[in-house]
Amino acid sequence: MAMLDDWKKHPNPWAVVEAAATDSTARDAAVSRLIDTMLELQLVRRHDGVGYQPFSVTGNVPMPGSGRAVDQAMLAAERYRPDSEWHKACAWLLNRLPKRQAAAMLLQAARIRPDKLGESVWMVTAEQAVERQALLLRQLGMAEYVARPYESVRAIQECASRARKQLRAWLVEEELQQAA
Repeated sequence: MAMLDDWKKHPNPWAVVEAAATDSTARDAAVSRLIDTMLELQLVRRHDGVGYQPFSVTGNVPMPGSGRAVDQAMLAAERYRPDSEWHKACAWLLNRLPKRQAAAMLLQAARIRPDKLGESVWMVTAEQAVERQALLLRQLGMAEYVARPYESVRAIQECASRARKQLRAWLVEEELQQAA
């Protein structure tokens, strides 16, 4: 029987999802991986500029007479980065969750405890997350989905808990595998 850390480190997320249908430890790891990927989709991939840019991101634009060649393969790789089946399935699930619950779940997952090293807008206590929720939800791209603000830390916790329960239920019902 695999431990939680083993499932979290497993190289194939689909193997974890498959095991999650019958193994509660794998289910916990799968939910964790789903949330991490959903955060990546909201914080990183939604900002990826697809297509031609009005500037050179690589500095490879040849100037007349410079004799400099353009690395076409690198430019194409930067412009074309398709989402994997895993990303598509996570996006599908994120869109199926009630928006208020999804926002609370991602708000909780993105929060960094203030005692860690470094500096980030996400480095907040739970109470500060409630106070700064408008800014944090904007960072997630989910401000428009939360019509009324979360009143307390408990409200965020309960909403996030309902979202995670729904993800667990979908894993048992094998909804994620159908999404791929």
